[in-house]
Amino acid sequence: MKDLNLLRVFEAIWETRSVSKAADRLALTQPAVSSALARLREAYSDPLFTRAGMQMAPTAFCSQQAHYLLDALALVQRSLSDVQAFDPATSTREFVLGMRDIGEATLLAPVIAHCRQTAPGVRFHTMLSPLETTNQKLADGRVDLAVGFLPALEAGIHRRELFSQHYVCAMRAGHPLLARRLRIGDLARAGHIAIEYLGTGHALVERQLKEQGLDRPVVLRTPHYMAAAPILAVTDLVCLMPEMLARALQTSHGIEFRPIPLKAMRFPIALYWHDRFHRDPGNRWLRSVFARFHGPAGVMPDPD
Repeated sequence: MKDLNLLRVFEAIWETRSVSKAADRLALTQPAVSSALARLREAYSDPLFTRAGMQMAPTAFCSQQAHYLLDALALVQRSLSDVQAFDPATSTREFVLGMRDIGEATLLAPVIAHCRQTAPGVRFHTMLSPLETTNQKLADGRVDLAVGFLPALEAGIHRRELFSQHYVCAMRAGHPLLARRLRIGDLARAGHIAIEYLGTGHALVERQLKEQGLDRPVVLRTPHYMAAAPILAVTDLVCLMPEMLARALQTSHGIEFRPIPLKAMRFPIALYWHDRFHRDPGNRWLRSVFARFHGPAGVMPDPD
């Protein structure tokens, strides 16, 4: 492929799933992007993208070949990033973070506060995606950094552990179970709010609970941790959640918590990013900010 601009067009359509949005991103006319797509189709003897509702969906061939094209463009961009420094004080870049509501509630505040002082033009966008699409979004740049407990992300993903967590049993202040040490029988009899979201580490925790014989009555199943807080505050329901969230809810909702009388269920909270952006100066800067506020003391920079 002689024209590297075709790679940029491919990347833009791949990420936006739209010719018009790709044109806006590249500051080109829609006919110019359509013409570039036609040249790509001719080069590969495949439609590459076909209309599916309001989006341009990749063909099977396109999905198979995409990582080659994206990696080729990443190599070019990497060579440029080595000489183009990222200056947080003047940058207007928007970073997309893949994280759950628990991460938004417990991890974002110090990062955003720091950036408002040192990188006032930098913006953030958080999104929650199923694990299989999170991996793809990290690969194609639609998500810069994923944050949380995501043990099943695929090859090509770098990981940097920040700290570890364990689960506790959260309940309202004055709950009868606070009067004594929590027992397995108490958990088995109490009504539960169960947090269920496929593709995150919480599914592994649920599996561990079943393996340890905890058959609990579930009154509410929800994918959102923060939905549990106001319900716990006005009922006798309980909810198993990471300790960092339970501590945050102590102040905001008067929630109390107790250790779970089961085998220790510790798990790491980590940063995840794709190899394509391992040396990207902006991505490296963002990782260092998260590590500064949530990593271990004396944290070292990412290894190359």
